[in-house]
Amino acid sequence: MKTIICHSFPAWDTPYVKSTLELITRSAPTHRVIFLDYAYTWKDFFTHPHMPKSQVFQKGPRIMNVEGGSVEVYYAFPVIPCNWAKSSWLFSFLMTLNAWIMGFTISKILRTVDLSQTVLINAFNPVYGVFTHKYWRNLKSTYYCYDEIAGTQWAGKWGKRYEKVFAQMADQIITTSKPLAQKFLGKNPQIVQNGVNLDIFTGGLLEKVRSNKIGYIGAIDERIDQNLLIQLALQVPEMTIEMIGPIKVPFPAQCPENIRFIGPVSQAELPDWIRSWEVCLIPFVKTPLTNAIYPLKINEYLMAGKPVVTTSFTDLDDFGSMVSEANSPEEFLDRIRKEARYNNRLKIQKRMDFARNNSWENRTELFLKTLAS
Repeated sequence: MKTIICHSFPAWDTPYVKSTLELITRSAPTHRVIFLDYAYTWKDFFTHPHMPKSQVFQKGPRIMNVEGGSVEVYYAFPVIPCNWAKSSWLFSFLMTLNAWIMGFTISKILRTVDLSQTVLINAFNPVYGVFTHKYWRNLKSTYYCYDEIAGTQWAGKWGKRYEKVFAQMADQIITTSKPLAQKFLGKNPQIVQNGVNLDIFTGGLLEKVRSNKIGYIGAIDERIDQNLLIQLALQVPEMTIEMIGPIKVPFPAQCPENIRFIGPVSQAELPDWIRSWEVCLIPFVKTPLTNAIYPLKINEYLMAGKPVVTTSFTDLDDFGSMVSEANSPEEFLDRIRKEARYNNRLKIQKRMDFARNNSWENRTELFLKTLAS
């Protein structure tokens, strides 16, 4: 295996941390990496804030230099929006057209590779995986599944249906969590969990902080238990709860003033925010979507040496005593108070050592071994 092609749902130009990009960029020093970007639509052309419009229409790939190598990023011509389609016949017709459009870019890519030395990763893009299958000339394919597609709004009514079809087409399946792997037991799925960027998050303080601040980093969306946060804020008015990330669902207008919505910040700024908190939070509701998550932020919190208090939204046994789980709002508050009070240098160091073993470098090594198996 000398060349890796990633047919990606996550876009190269989104400003958020994506496991797909973390793994792909770290594969570049040892492999030729080709990235077929998110299928931008004509609607995106006029409304998407991060669409790289000039690059989408260029003839050749966009060369992105990463540490130790480079990634060749290809774009298909804009496609037709089709998630609105209510009938399976219409959706299939539109997707067949879109796959034909994308087929020109796929052919361009395949002309540059040795098919016998190339593997294809479909990164959480099963609908396009089904409809573009014939254009990939029977390349060995791996479906990389990092989320519960049935719980995502963007997948609409079609994602779950076509994921089942594509799972049977794929030669291999890699997931990021045990609950996700359970969906694909007949395909012998492998698990490669999310990691942490040591370059950014190394360097936590060994002294505990007294700031009366706690916080959360991540999208503020349907996963967040709003009632839990509001109850927490009302019970500890002296404490500030800082929420960092894009706001995708509204909070009640009468939200307590000690909940502060900071908005998105750059990844380089995150460690300073985390260091200012006494405790880091994962306040998720338990749903099929959250049950499938291996939370990206846990290792980042731990790498900063911080106590982590989380709801019991999924199986977190892999973290053992590194995180503190709660099953009710009262227990959640109790865990926060205890973690803040009994934090110490030894616990801080243990958390950092634990997270260091979960680096993206280690995850990429496992990912590449799994691809080659």
